[in-house]
Formats: sequence, structure tokens, C-alpha cells
Amino acid sequence: MTVEHITVEQLRAFFGWGAVLNIAFLGVVLIFYLTYRDAIYRLYGDCFDVPKEKISTVFFGAFVLYELIIFAFFVLPYLTLRFFV
Repeated sequence: MTVEHITVEQLRAFFGWGAVLNIAFLGVVLIFYLTYRDAIYRLYGDCFDVPKEKISTVFFGAFVLYELIIFAFFVLPYLTLRFFV
């Protein structure tokens, strides 16, 4: 039984493609939100009795949190492997 080790190039590719895919997903979610904002307000406002301003605040907070997670767990490791290893 042989054990294969992951190489730095494979790890760099993993973090690079992970960053690309997550940033693309973030862009799709942003476009969807900007396009269907009124429908989202109606849906969440009716289901949870939440005012429009609160929905915008929650969305912005979730968006920023997701950006920070992408940066911390994909972009920074990729840049570290790209320029320092």
C-alpha cells in the first residue's frame, strides 16, 4: 500500500480554483439579489414579518461575511503558496 502526498502545486491549484468558484458564486448571488430585490423583500417580509431595511442589512452582513471567509480560507492561502513557497 502506497501513500501519495499532495504537492504544493496541487494545493495551490485547489485554493486558486476554490477562490475563483466562490467569487463567481458571490457575483451570481449579487446579480440575483440586485435583479430580484423586490421579490426577495416581499418573500421574506411576508414569511417572517421583517421590514425591508432589516432584510437589506442582513443581506449586506451575510455578503460581507462570505467575502471575508473566501478571502481568509481561499485567497490568502493561494497567495501565500504562490508568492512565499
